[in-house]
Amino acid sequence: MGQAMILYAQFFTRISIPIEIKDATTKFKNNIQYFSLFGLLLGCIEALIFWGFASIFPLWFAWMIYWITDGLLTGGFHLDALADTADGLFSSRKPERMKEIMHDSRLGTMGALGLIYFYLIVIGSGIVICNQLPLWQLIGLTAVMTMMAKTGIALLFYKMVYNGDSGLASIWVGVKTWRIVASQVLAIVVIGAVLQWPGLVGYLAMVVFGYFYRRFHIRLLKGFSGDTIGAFGELSQVVFLLVYSGIIEVLK
Repeated sequence: MGQAMILYAQFFTRISIPIEIKDATTKFKNNIQYFSLFGLLLGCIEALIFWGFASIFPLWFAWMIYWITDGLLTGGFHLDALADTADGLFSSRKPERMKEIMHDSRLGTMGALGLIYFYLIVIGSGIVICNQLPLWQLIGLTAVMTMMAKTGIALLFYKMVYNGDSGLASIWVGVKTWRIVASQVLAIVVIGAVLQWPGLVGYLAMVVFGYFYRRFHIRLLKGFSGDTIGAFGELSQVVFLLVYSGIIEVLK
């Protein structure tokens, strides 16, 4: 597990850990059961930063800083995937051309809009409910949000279909189901403990969204690429937070 945490930190964050992990590809695939745990640990770091800012500034401002911290700490890894996916899918081109656009590192109009919409939703939803939750729960929410990106991605690895493009997606073809289930169970336990039933409903909404997201990409692009997998990490956060904040608003 220790090597998996180091490997994930080296790959998914800007945290510098000068330790070489041998046979990295195999370890990536065979440690998915720890993927949500890695997200939670990363979320705890970001939650501590949020707590520090919340003790000085208004909660809404600390919530904005949390998202900036997340982008800096991860290097915008999944954000880049979200932008590339938006550029491709909303290009109104044929599937093969969509794939080519996703591979283009340049940011297009739809990619820029996708990032803007993402931040408007996650920051706006948090601001709406930040004064309705006790501070400890809001701190927990920041950790859960970071974890949710990795939990959502792990969900896509179930019988994952690779679209044949060169890229990272091929690493995760054939991940054993029990590893994915273990990752989801940890997330469910954490969400239930911190956010109670509204959080669990948010998780369920993410799972349902993931089902249709999977069907859409298999039908349109014949499977997943690294970009479309990474984009789902960010979309998982959006769906989860929208549903959770909606429930909190209704119950206030």
